[in-house]
Amino acid sequence: MSASASQGWADDVEEVAKPSRFNAARRLANRQQQIEEQERREALRAMLIRPLLSADGETLEDFRLVRRHAQWLRDWFARWPGWTLVIGGDVARLRKHPSLRRDATRGLEEKSGADRTLTSRRGYALLCLVLALLETEHRQTTLQQVARKTELSVRMDAELVSAGFEFDPRTLAHRRELVQAMRQLERLGVLARIDRDDRDFVSGDGDCLYRIDRAVLSSLLCSLHGPSILAAQDPAELIEKLNYVEPPQSPDAFHRHLQHRLVRRLLDDPVMYYDELSPDEYEYFNSQGERLIAEVAKVTGLIPERRAEGVAMLDVDGSLTDVALPELGTRGHATLLLAEWLAGRLAAHERSAPPADETTAPRAGRVPIEELEEQTARLAALHARHWYKGSNTPEGIRRIARDAVSMLRTLGLCEVLPDVLIPRPAISRFRVLSEMEAEA
Repeated sequence: MSASASQGWADDVEEVAKPSRFNAARRLANRQQQIEEQERREALRAMLIRPLLSADGETLEDFRLVRRHAQWLRDWFARWPGWTLVIGGDVARLRKHPSLRRDATRGLEEKSGADRTLTSRRGYALLCLVLALLETEHRQTTLQQVARKTELSVRMDAELVSAGFEFDPRTLAHRRELVQAMRQLERLGVLARIDRDDRDFVSGDGDCLYRIDRAVLSSLLCSLHGPSILAAQDPAELIEKLNYVEPPQSPDAFHRHLQHRLVRRLLDDPVMYYDELSPDEYEYFNSQGERLIAEVAKVTGLIPERRAEGVAMLDVDGSLTDVALPELGTRGHATLLLAEWLAGRLAAHERSAPPADETTAPRAGRVPIEELEEQTARLAALHARHWYKGSNTPEGIRRIARDAVSMLRTLGLCEVLPDVLIPRPAISRFRVLSEMEAEA
């Protein structure tokens, strides 16, 4: 082969290789972008699941991931839901503010075996008292010390005394309440148990040693204004003032305010019903809803489901869901069966009722709580062998019905009024179709 022929062959090879190298580089860039988007999604979901992440224990890897994508996360949360993300050396804190401040379905849960109930007003008061005294402690404290200081602070607070609030560590019920509050703080990362068992304290002859994470403790409060500087006539007014924001003055600021409220609902609420939106929110969503839904779906991996009545962002793998249906156990089984029954009642009402206007349709099909308890009794008799002991007693039936209603309300599947339950449209997902309906 001549030198000129060899050179021509080499030139041909180089020309063929150029596109190959270009495609490889492009594939590598695309792969890197996919990895980055996946990591950002995981970091964002981690902050939504646990708005307070500690650089310690089981949340360490999530904390590192959040730190790696800190700037992108700060920018996204500030732009879309209007939340502030604060990341320090030991703690990442997402300062979330819900759209519905008076929603009573998002409280802390008190767990005792298979039982889960929302924390009571007394439980919250005790939790706040414990947090206040932990601020005065050093790196460690004990249950006995917390109990003594809590008892003293209650006795010295004239408002608590006048309200009839008492705490006596010699009382078994009060010791149990204190341990419940301490366990809540353990789950939040404020405390870490390092010696002994809190059950010894409950029995009245033991103690328990804790380490206090001061970084987590100082990040726990999430409000725009400090409670100590606010004056209010009652707790409801104080709650409103804690996160009060001046009304937006310019059109751009007002539209940004509407976007924040709607994105918060898409992220936080199981279902965003159109009849629960203000006229301004509904009008804005009519024009900008597709953009908002697409953005939330892209960064979270949630799947949008749009219906005539509203929007639900579906969590396929369940990792973003703190209350799931179906759920294992008696409560989950009973709730699923009652949801099916209520969905059938709603469908029957819609078939038999005359056409209603938009103001009456969303609240149609009221079901008396007494009737729901009767259906629960029938289910308890049918499934007594599989449900927990005592489920078919009058007290057990009331308890199951109460827990089911609480769960359905939390999931946005019903509205609860005094003595009446109103199924909401999303409960139709649990309706079992008849053979004729299935064939159609």
